[in-house]
Amino acid sequence: MVRTYWPVGGMEVRVGGAKIRKVPCMAVGLTVLCCFLYLAPVSWLSVSGGGGAGPTVVGEEEGDPLLPFNFPHPAENINEDLVFRYFDSDVSYQTDGVAGRSLTRHEVTLLQSAREAATRHLRPAHAFLSGRYRWLPEGVEYDLLYKDEDGGSDSRVTLYQKLESPRVVRSMAVNQSKVVNVVITLQGRVNKYATFLDHLVKKVLPEDPNLTLTVIYFSDQYLQEARDLTATTFSTLPNFKWNFIPLEETDFSRGRGMHVAAQQLAVPSGESDQLLFFCDVDVLMHPDFFTRCRSNTKPGLQVYYPVVFSLYNPGLVYPLLDRPVPSVSEQLNVDVQSGFWRTFGYGMACMYRQDYLATGGFPDLRTWGGEDVTLYKQFLEMEHIKVIRAPDPSLFHVYHHKECGDTDSESYVACLKSKVVTEGSQMQLGLTLLKVQHGTDLEGILSKRFYYFWLLPYLFVLLVISLLTNLVQALHLLYTKRARTLRNL
Repeated sequence: MVRTYWPVGGMEVRVGGAKIRKVPCMAVGLTVLCCFLYLAPVSWLSVSGGGGAGPTVVGEEEGDPLLPFNFPHPAENINEDLVFRYFDSDVSYQTDGVAGRSLTRHEVTLLQSAREAATRHLRPAHAFLSGRYRWLPEGVEYDLLYKDEDGGSDSRVTLYQKLESPRVVRSMAVNQSKVVNVVITLQGRVNKYATFLDHLVKKVLPEDPNLTLTVIYFSDQYLQEARDLTATTFSTLPNFKWNFIPLEETDFSRGRGMHVAAQQLAVPSGESDQLLFFCDVDVLMHPDFFTRCRSNTKPGLQVYYPVVFSLYNPGLVYPLLDRPVPSVSEQLNVDVQSGFWRTFGYGMACMYRQDYLATGGFPDLRTWGGEDVTLYKQFLEMEHIKVIRAPDPSLFHVYHHKECGDTDSESYVACLKSKVVTEGSQMQLGLTLLKVQHGTDLEGILSKRFYYFWLLPYLFVLLVISLLTNLVQALHLLYTKRARTLRNL
């Protein structure tokens, strides 16, 4: 009988009774190295809302005896932990967003039902101290702390409110061939305008031709240049409809420009209304954004206010990532290192013309910002209009240098805040501060954790070659041993 011992690392190999010299083998070493490179960064990175019935008290002590003490106990891991939100009578504290803020009207309604259920369960002499809650896949978990005002023990009450099963409310067809009228206002900034037009023509219109463009231009020395640029850009698209409207005004007002455009847009024959998208020259989009612009609007019923993804200063971000600054179109990706959700901006909006006019339109403000928030609030106050507000991963605010010169303006502070948050993330700004204060070399520092991974394909190839080499050697030795045995016979 022939006995074969396969090599492990640099150990000896025996085929039958023959001893073979140590064979150089990197298989084990490469395997361990691959596992380390794959698992070590992951471990380091890991460390570094409802309907249904009202809340029910749970637990083994005084709650539902059929439920275990730790109910609900959903499966969690360190990357997907279901963190609680802490709250007291007035303030909510959470790990995402701002550190602490006042409870919203909807949170007060949600939490009040839990507090009422807990109060019914306890004696009347208990006063609410604080609590925490979290959304789970099938419901909401509350944990409330009460003080016994008679001097007895404090009480902690756990409640669970199960969500109802989903039910279809409505289903409607969406006409994706509906024309969307893109409206922008402009004064100067012709280079930004050229980038906007180039992206529209090369990236958007080939995928979605059912668009038009209306440009309201406030007079300055660049008016003719902007008009000629528009005509030249669309000269190769004879079927594309665009309108360049100059205003005999030199004092720029975004609200006034948008209102003029909405008033002058005529409703085509055969259609009941015009679908508008109020945009900015600094905002670029992927073509699929317009599918949501059409599907999230309904005349007289719904308007769409997308949350735009705002890109950080590429001159700050990409050197930290050890990457050259790409073209603007290649920067349009949602990534934690490249930008943030611009939750404070309400300037981008899709709505039907009649719904816009029903609000009275944008106010004529001659300072930075404010007109978008005013219109948004007007829609919130309209009972028959539902405002759909959601992040849109295909809509991007491109970084640009911002000037906040009017220190006496009411919007000066808001302008400064907007300027600061668009420069970079807290980590990126902190690293830049280290470079300024201590001269630390930070080139590519945010990409060093990923330097391992370009080696993995090569290490895998070496591992396969090593294993195949050992296999061939073992087969050769086995064949030699058998041939020697046959000759002896």
